[in-house]
Amino acid sequence: MDAPHATAHAGTAAAPRATHAAGPARGPWRPGFFDLEGHRGARGLVVENTAPSFLRAVALGASTLELDVQLTADGALVVWHDPVVGADKAVDTGPAVPSDTAFPYVGTPVVDLTLGQLSCLDVGRRTLPAFPEQQARPGTRIPLLADVLHAVQEVDPEVWFLVEVKCDPTRPELSSTPEDLVAAVVDVVDAAGVGGRVVLESFDWRVLEHARRAAPWLPLAALADRRTFAPGSAWTGSLRYEDHDGDLISAAVALGAVAVAPAYAEPYGATAADPGFRLVTDREFVDRAHAAGLAVVPWTVNAERDLALVIEAGVDGLITDYPDRAARLLR
Repeated sequence: MDAPHATAHAGTAAAPRATHAAGPARGPWRPGFFDLEGHRGARGLVVENTAPSFLRAVALGASTLELDVQLTADGALVVWHDPVVGADKAVDTGPAVPSDTAFPYVGTPVVDLTLGQLSCLDVGRRTLPAFPEQQARPGTRIPLLADVLHAVQEVDPEVWFLVEVKCDPTRPELSSTPEDLVAAVVDVVDAAGVGGRVVLESFDWRVLEHARRAAPWLPLAALADRRTFAPGSAWTGSLRYEDHDGDLISAAVALGAVAVAPAYAEPYGATAADPGFRLVTDREFVDRAHAAGLAVVPWTVNAERDLALVIEAGVDGLITDYPDRAARLLR
């Protein structure tokens, strides 16, 4: 994908180093262990994708932290979900330099802003109505991935990181290329010394296909929902939905993933209390995935009834905005 106004990352994809296994690791998933994954940290409790949110998730028992990464205009790898900086999550505090014509920065794509400009945004002041327990952390800035990795390692060096690469094949102007994004992730995780505790995931399977070639030691998780894994989808890279008869498990195996990460229920956003609810990651799905050698890590499971259903289905882990709720059930 060409991103005409995304600055190319200065480096190239790092060749596998001697410390890396020849093939991909299996990730944090192993028999007898349930992987509790904090979504954007502990989004339900602390403003998302910030150091305070990640540290809260670890304190609540998260064994893996799910986070989102993007490249800035000057090639910095930052932790942020939305392609465009929104007023619901960010507040301008001033320009990076006097008379900056790009100011105000709210409303601008991340890929069009430099790290210095992004650093002028307060992303801890605003909380989201959808998460009434979410606490503000005024003065918090968008972090670099490197800073998050180091901060978490200081409190728990055993935590894994599920790094979601944000890339949209239908809106190439809103992100860097898969090649640049993968190269940046490899550089940062290698420099931080956490390459053995990182799983790469993306809805854009072009990212995963490139990572499989450029960093074959890096385990991959195939993110999907009915909007991305669908007939004629632009999200599945060189794979075609039709070639796998619509079977996500078969497609994830062909992709070279070690885990499949679907939305846990249909319709999208439904809970067990809603009419028409269907659990996607039910026992039959989990058993088939395990038989194919895949771990199952559904997202984003929040209601206690839904958490219980998903856990009882035998999944290997789950992604949640509320690590505290899942931890209580697991106890």
